[in-house]
Amino acid sequence: MSVPARVELVSLDVGYTLGEPAGTTMTQRLVALSPLPSQQAKRLAQEHLHTALPGDTDAVTLACEALRISPEDFPHDHQPPDFTWWSDAVECVTVISHTVPVVTMSNVSSWDEQKGDVARHLGSCLTAHYPSWRLGFAKPDPRALRAVAARHDVPVSGLVHVGDSLDYDVLGALSAGARAIWITTGDRAAQAAGLLKAHRGQITVAPDLRTATGHLRAATAAPPILT
Repeated sequence: MSVPARVELVSLDVGYTLGEPAGTTMTQRLVALSPLPSQQAKRLAQEHLHTALPGDTDAVTLACEALRISPEDFPHDHQPPDFTWWSDAVECVTVISHTVPVVTMSNVSSWDEQKGDVARHLGSCLTAHYPSWRLGFAKPDPRALRAVAARHDVPVSGLVHVGDSLDYDVLGALSAGARAIWITTGDRAAQAAGLLKAHRGQITVAPDLRTATGHLRAATAAPPILT
């Protein structure tokens, strides 16, 4: 039987995995302004702005065109909302970091990120933080996880990504060649039963961050045993 690669790096999604925004994000403001269906508008806003550097006026122009928003209506006055951390986020990240390096990866625009908040909050248990606008790639683009693995000199097969989104976190990890822990409810997992069966051994389902942490502790406690 095949043996899973050793876990050499864990990447954690931030929004709705470690906490949630405590206010309206830039993406949400743009979705409200756009006449397009909300899911389409959300995807387009993320596509154009989540990898844009601060001051990238071309990205703003293209986003407005795609969203059918007048450039004059773009919310340049936007201030990033505060972030509410789950009560056990620091504890869980600390536990994971005792056995394997931990990084965070966030699909976030430069308009929405609280500068330094992730690294400041998680402290020394965090090896690095990779917001998409700095990394240059956003999940589910496979280049995002591959770039992070390369920066830490580990094979992407040795990376386990943890997140709440099937489309962004789980499918992004699979497309890159990494493994995923999907934090989700039983009902949502049941709806994706076919995907889970097709990728048995590559996706682990957990109802919450603490359970995901337990899975990671088990996976990193000892090297896999050949059978």
